[in-house]
Amino acid sequence: MNAIFARAGLVALALGITVSAHAGVSEDFSECDGLKKPKSSDDGMRGEATFPSYRFSGRDAPSQTLAACDRVLESGKLLPEQTLRRAHVMRARAAAKLELGDAAGALADIDAAQEAGKAYAGDFFYDRSMGVSLDLLRALALNETGERKAALALAEAAAAKRTYALEVQRVAGMLRAANGDKPADPTIWQGLARIDPATRGIFSQLASQSGDLAELAASAGTPSVAMPEAPSLKAIMTNGGNIAPLLSEWSAPVRGAMTKAYALAAHGQPAAARAWVEATRAALDAARPAGNSQGEAGKQAPKDIVTLLVEMARAEHFKPLADLVDARIAIAEGRLADAAAALQGKQLRATPVTEEFHAAYAAARSASALSAPDLPPLGPAAKRGPARLSGMADDLLIRPESQRKLIDYEKSRPNILGALVGAAFSMGTTLLGGIDRTAGFRSTPNDDGSIKVEYTGNTTSGPVVQEMTLLRAAELAREAGKSHFHVVGRNDYQRYLTQTMNGVPMNRTLTGYKTELTIRLLGEGEADALDAVAVIDALGPVYYES
Repeated sequence: MNAIFARAGLVALALGITVSAHAGVSEDFSECDGLKKPKSSDDGMRGEATFPSYRFSGRDAPSQTLAACDRVLESGKLLPEQTLRRAHVMRARAAAKLELGDAAGALADIDAAQEAGKAYAGDFFYDRSMGVSLDLLRALALNETGERKAALALAEAAAAKRTYALEVQRVAGMLRAANGDKPADPTIWQGLARIDPATRGIFSQLASQSGDLAELAASAGTPSVAMPEAPSLKAIMTNGGNIAPLLSEWSAPVRGAMTKAYALAAHGQPAAARAWVEATRAALDAARPAGNSQGEAGKQAPKDIVTLLVEMARAEHFKPLADLVDARIAIAEGRLADAAAALQGKQLRATPVTEEFHAAYAAARSASALSAPDLPPLGPAAKRGPARLSGMADDLLIRPESQRKLIDYEKSRPNILGALVGAAFSMGTTLLGGIDRTAGFRSTPNDDGSIKVEYTGNTTSGPVVQEMTLLRAAELAREAGKSHFHVVGRNDYQRYLTQTMNGVPMNRTLTGYKTELTIRLLGEGEADALDAVAVIDALGPVYYES
């Protein structure tokens, strides 16, 4: 073991990599808010810093960020006129304090950030980037201090300014759920579910009482279960080979759909319940790959990994809940022996679903003249501590936007005319023909009728890239004569420029973002569908006229 550490030390010396407690003012700025150290003749917003390879595994811990920001503010290198950068630094320190549990300190820094940036307040682009960010950070801090009503009001106002920005809607949704009387209310999650497939069904998972199951049954709609796309090897390796996050992602739509099925069974709709069960079964069957493959390097995951994800979702969520649905229908039909038989030999935890089942069985047995067997006792409910929403603070550090920094939307769209001219030499193309480009839009039709829409943006504002991708998806829907589109899947990436030496990564710099959406073009009336005209009306004025 000592030899291993000795060799590691020699490698570090050879590469010139050291992890000192304090490397210098430039590093302090980059570790605090991710930007380069300002010069004396600029506005302080100098662009993304370059980070050494030893930080590739993740960002600095909040305590390191806090210490770096403290040193920045003590260094005297931040000039009085560099007010936007000061606001940027104070915001980074506020987020670090929030994550460390210092809500009062975070509120003081948010006040200081808003004071420093007051000259920009009222600017449309500043308000929807730094302004929204600071408001949501304040909402998280107020939520921690118990000022829930004020937190909710701020969250609602911020969410209204960026209806299609993923992180904004996620945090706002969590704040609504944490501060409302009914966290399982579908209306809390409806907007987020339209842009984030991973969120769909979340309110069914939060159903905490029979009244919520009744509401879930009433809002179930037409059976539709969308499984995630097969993960890439890159997605798996990003988590160090840990597939637990993928298991959660693949289980969520199954658990959500089957909870709807149970809610319908519990509220007198057996046919609708069975329809949801069959739709879920079909979705799982379709997601399970045929044959066996190791996948393409860096692209598709091996098929046995996808099979594992499908079968785990089937075994842990589909099969137990399918049995409960059948048994709940049996209770409603007076077949108590059949209902009890479905649970024999199974150890189920106490959940809202199983508790409702036991209560319904007990009520039916007491009202029946026939004897019925006892049910197996429920195991203890899973213990969950209260969620600390302040842990989401780092997701809200949106880079300041301005009109001059916005990407030219029209230039980012594919040159369709040029592509069609070129197609004369390549047997033709289509509007969605997948024009290769390293930046800008790309749209590709899939074999199942869906369309993959992606945008690669050389901007350090993730929400801008997300919104422009949705805007392009809405345009494609209208060009095809459709009024709505459904986001079947999405992936959001950060893009880095990495420098290597002899194949060893030395440092990297954030250069932009990329969003991939898989969409289906629809008419009206589909659940979780986005209105294409509404998207264009909301985002068109921002990007068409920039």
